[in-house]
Amino acid sequence: MRQACSALVAVGLLALMAGCGAVRVEPKQQLPPPLIDKLPATIALHYPAEFADYIHKETRNQVDYEIALGPPHVLKLRRLMEAMFTRVVEVDDPATALATDPTVRLVLEPRFEDYAFLTPRDMAGESFTVTIRYRLNVFNPQGERVDGYVFTGYGRQKSSMVSSTEPLVVATQRAMRDAGAKIAVELTSQDTVRRLLAGIEVRPQRSAAEEKEEALGSFGAPSPATAPAAEPAAPAGEPGAVPPAEEATEPGRESAKPPGEPTPPAD
Repeated sequence: MRQACSALVAVGLLALMAGCGAVRVEPKQQLPPPLIDKLPATIALHYPAEFADYIHKETRNQVDYEIALGPPHVLKLRRLMEAMFTRVVEVDDPATALATDPTVRLVLEPRFEDYAFLTPRDMAGESFTVTIRYRLNVFNPQGERVDGYVFTGYGRQKSSMVSSTEPLVVATQRAMRDAGAKIAVELTSQDTVRRLLAGIEVRPQRSAAEEKEEALGSFGAPSPATAPAAEPAAPAGEPGAVPPAEEATEPGRESAKPPGEPTPPAD
């Protein structure tokens, strides 16, 4: 073990040493708000417990990683919304928005879809890369979910011999900032959000069960043990065989991809 650790130090892989301990990361909360014009509207924020308290945990190459994502994201999203709208209130339940403030136009509920990172060892390179994918569920003032959008942020930071965690912290912060910039630019251009901000009534277009399934995102997906097995497809060339269809993405939103490793952004 000692020889393995020494070898990894020699090639500059920092705290990624096999079996040499845990890496605990908490992104800093001091991220600057975007410089944008506020819209004259009141919105509400609802933070589910699995978002506000979320800690990403995984073991890779015999190293235990714990990345505290919830608290800094709560503060980040609050500051972002306060930069975008004239008034922001927090609610314990989307259904209580109007009771909290009768001028609320919409309610936003954030959820984590995915957090993934690559280390220099994973990439045979010298940088950490991070991908964070969020879902923003949109509720009307009555607390009915009417839409949802997925935003993805990417971050990269070169490794350092000075700190074992700082490069991952910086890469995570950059991914947070990248996603925040996309939310600031794209959220209010979505048709459902525009209509709600204009005071136009928007009602759910699907059943409550369908809305709940999509709103939960990755956290609501069935486990492999409980997911229903797919029927076997007919072999290619035989009657009944259907070619696979390409995944479609609606204009103005990303398709929700399953959790996986990030796509490194260009330097």
